[in-house]
Amino acid sequence: MLRTPFASERIQMIDPKTGIKVIQLSSYPSPGGHFPYYWPSITPDNGRVLLYSQRWTGRGAPWDLYRVDADGLNLFQLSEHGDREEPGGGYYGRPHGLLTLDGETLYALWGSDLHRIDVETGDQELLVQLGEFCSDDAPLGTPYMSVDRNRLFMSTYGVEQRTVRVDLDTGECVEIDYGGVVFGCFQSEDRVVVQTGGIKWGTEENEKGERRITNVGDELAIWAFDQDGGDPKFICPQIFAHATVLGCKPQMQGCGRPPHRCIWIAGSDAEPEKRAQGPYFWHSGPSYDGEWIVADTNWPDNGIQLIHVPTGHFRTLCHAGATQDHYEFGHCHPTISQDGRLVVFRSDRTGMSQVYVAHVTDEFRESVIAGELDRPKDKWM
Repeated sequence: MLRTPFASERIQMIDPKTGIKVIQLSSYPSPGGHFPYYWPSITPDNGRVLLYSQRWTGRGAPWDLYRVDADGLNLFQLSEHGDREEPGGGYYGRPHGLLTLDGETLYALWGSDLHRIDVETGDQELLVQLGEFCSDDAPLGTPYMSVDRNRLFMSTYGVEQRTVRVDLDTGECVEIDYGGVVFGCFQSEDRVVVQTGGIKWGTEENEKGERRITNVGDELAIWAFDQDGGDPKFICPQIFAHATVLGCKPQMQGCGRPPHRCIWIAGSDAEPEKRAQGPYFWHSGPSYDGEWIVADTNWPDNGIQLIHVPTGHFRTLCHAGATQDHYEFGHCHPTISQDGRLVVFRSDRTGMSQVYVAHVTDEFRESVIAGELDRPKDKWM
């Protein structure tokens, strides 16, 4: 067990343009990062936030897991595993992690070893070893949880596309061929979301001669299958720059690829819909109830936007001040609590990537629903 208290690194502030309270949760002079935006990493009572912190500043340094109260106090280290970053880069060198919806258990993947960690006590156990399903050239990626909460799905990325299903009660591991990479599970029906096609990163030039990173691999599409890989249902072509399952809804949400400046909503029973339009939304994460989406913006950076899904209205919540260049440390990647009242994001505004939380007031939420705008030139449709 490793449960080390560090009291607090918090720095409290008020966004000068929106008046929203923002707390810097990590301040140690090594990079910090929050969990990905596809799944809640904030406990359901909004009391705690999970985050990563690099053990020291250096390329290849390992990352440790922490929890901290949403007010920035009671920072606790939950793990200290390994002496190098994760093979294959992990989530940019971090162990892949997934918090259960009740906020009590954390599943963490170090290499091919899946561990279970008690968020309160820090007790840790090795659950299964998955070396037969992956390799250094094709490491396992993000875990996704089934609707019954009893199974995790993990796909490899790299030269191979393999998916393993892990039964959390029995430890049984089964390889399933979905014809692509799993990147979500619906939470209202027993279906697995799969991205078919291939990703091969390359570069392309725009009309100004500027280069940007782009996928030059096979055409991508999104499908939903039953757990065994049968009963395929087409959801949509790859219209998203980044996408996730829409909380507990049997739909996908995500930011449109240029030239579209929108949040797409897509399901297997209807054509994709542009739910919000205006700035270029870049990375977006939904609340588990599916009512709210938070998204950063770029080209230009208009701040982090809070979007009300039923109306499509949105408003600037706060400004991260991140560099937002190619490297992931400068991306905000905002994520939101299950009920949409806390927003966690990353910023390198201090010169070092750190984790922040914005506290969303009821008054602000009501203003978004009502369609109040920040400035006369702002718009929603």
